[in-house]
Order: sequence, then structure tokens, then C-alpha cells
Amino acid sequence: MGVFTGANDASRPGNLDGRPYICMGCEATFEVQYHSCPSCGGFDVRRAEWLGE
Repeated sequence: MGVFTGANDASRPGNLDGRPYICMGCEATFEVQYHSCPSCGGFDVRRAEWLGE
């Protein structure tokens, strides 16, 4: 994999609906990654592609 190929892959969105982050506590989805979930206050907000979705 070349440098430009890696950069191109990294720039793609993780989820097609535009909300690639999900709270593991309440399953709320977000466009940006938060350190704590604004909905439930949980600290486990992950990128959806890390979960295989």
C-alpha cells in the first residue's frame, strides 16, 4: 500500500449514514467522537467501523 492509497482509505467515512460514532451505553449515534456521551454521560463512544458495522 502506497502513501496516497493509505491516505485515501483513511479519508473515507466509517458509516454511510454520516454518523460513524456510537455510544456503547445507550447506542446513540454521532457525527463526531465525544469523550463522554452527551445523551447518557457514558465514556465508551467508539467508531462504528471498529465494531464491524
